[in-house]
Amino acid sequence: MKIINRYVIKEHVGPFIFALSALTSLLLLQYIARKFGDLVGRGLSWQVITEFMLLSIPFTVAMTLPMAVLVAVLHAFSRMASENEITALKAGGISTRSLMRPALVGSVLLAMFMLWFNDQVLPRTNHELATLQIAILRTKPSFALKEQVINGIKEGQLYLRAGYIDREQSGRLRDVTIYDVSDASRRRTIFGDSGFLAFAPNKKDILLHLYHGWMMSSPTNQPEQLNRIYYRENELKVRDVANSFQSIDADTASK
Repeated sequence: MKIINRYVIKEHVGPFIFALSALTSLLLLQYIARKFGDLVGRGLSWQVITEFMLLSIPFTVAMTLPMAVLVAVLHAFSRMASENEITALKAGGISTRSLMRPALVGSVLLAMFMLWFNDQVLPRTNHELATLQIAILRTKPSFALKEQVINGIKEGQLYLRAGYIDREQSGRLRDVTIYDVSDASRRRTIFGDSGFLAFAPNKKDILLHLYHGWMMSSPTNQPEQLNRIYYRENELKVRDVANSFQSIDADTASK
């Protein structure tokens, strides 16, 4: 009888491992594909990306393991029935209940494991994953400009449009328009014939040098009033445009 029990369990192990691996991989790739836009372009190290992938596995396994059990049971007993193994075992005096016993014992063990997994492992990894995602979202992407497009230098505060960008001479701009909406009481628009953009030494702030242009500003409560200032050279510094990844301690973050 022990040989038959081991044989029945062996018939389940292969399909179970295959189904668990395949389903977990598919769902994991689907989840990472949805989050791909949050990962790329932020200067993240491979350690952070690897940690994100590893923390995404537990909640995926919590969904795919019951599916893998179903696939394994259906495959094992269907194969044994199609090759008349169940008929031969019954002819040898082995009842259907005896054939089901190894699968039932295995299901009870898996149920106990998943009870512990869902109670202890899953909440912790989900919390660490949520904390990691917050840290990733706080990491601003490296600064890049596109021609003839309103680029958000600092979202909700400063926007820039450049008619031409010299790709070979990095940072050289022509036909520059800057929309400054950082002050709720006053809107300001800055025009420049040409300019130069560069990162400050701290790699977080950017410096905008504009030449031969003018600035127009208007109070929001007095739209009929317009101030215009002409300049030959103007320098604008924008702080905290880009920053590096900073991890958050999951133990100190609120759940």
